Amino acid sequence: MKVNIIVALYYPHYYEKVRKEIFSIFNNANFHLLFVDNSGKIIPENEPDANVQWLKGSNTAGEFSAWDEGYTLLATNDTLGNDDIVIFMNDTFCHHRFFTFYDRILYRKIVARCTFKGIYGELNSTGTRFTINQLPLTTWISSYVFLSRKENIDRLLPLNTASVMGDEVLAQIESGLANRKVDVSLFSDNLNQHLSNWLFPVNGNGWYNAGKTSPAVILFKLKAIINEKMLTHKALENDLDVNDIYQGKANRIYNSVRNRLYTFYKRH
Repeated sequence: MKVNIIVALYYPHYYEKVRKEIFSIFNNANFHLLFVDNSGKIIPENEPDANVQWLKGSNTAGEFSAWDEGYTLLATNDTLGNDDIVIFMNDTFCHHRFFTFYDRILYRKIVARCTFKGIYGELNSTGTRFTINQLPLTTWISSYVFLSRKENIDRLLPLNTASVMGDEVLAQIESGLANRKVDVSLFSDNLNQHLSNWLFPVNGNGWYNAGKTSPAVILFKLKAIINEKMLTHKALENDLDVNDIYQGKANRIYNSVRNRLYTFYKRH
């Protein structure tokens, strides 16, 4: 069994820490690392490590297009075995939150315990139940990192779900955004309202780029959110067990504290 890691890169100044952390986490594992450079600025002239590969990404859908493109490359080159583990990351996994030795330990444990029916990531919640295409959910995988067996990933493709949405659905979404609201036909009213409040906050408690970006950037962000939510939906539709990397009371407390401390740190 091999661990295949596909990392979507965008911020050049994040790259060195991302690479260092990945090698630190998986230094004792049989792993293959594929960097997908969505910025077009990071690919080196020479790569010293034989188990590291590079691909220039299209950035048509942020990390989701990068992951689809990277996975296609590995599958085409017969790099993947059916029982292999595939980890999808973006370059914020060790930046937009405090990332410590304890996170490294948890990542290693999850890889070691990865079952043939499981998908793993950090689970988030609005605190209420919502539905996606009539399927009830209370949590979803935060898409900065998730992993599963290769045979499970094949059932979730494409990860860029927004790319296969119909024109009418996309027109409805764009019309909603023009009126400062989220209107995704597959999402329940309370989920659409939650996302509207986040993308168009009235009290500052929302997306950090809210009010500072163009309609095109907001649409790009919403498509990423749709892809994130649909990842969990598709996993459940395919009878996969959705598991939290930070499962267990102690780990949940740790994760909550580190996220709150990071938010406090950024605000001060």
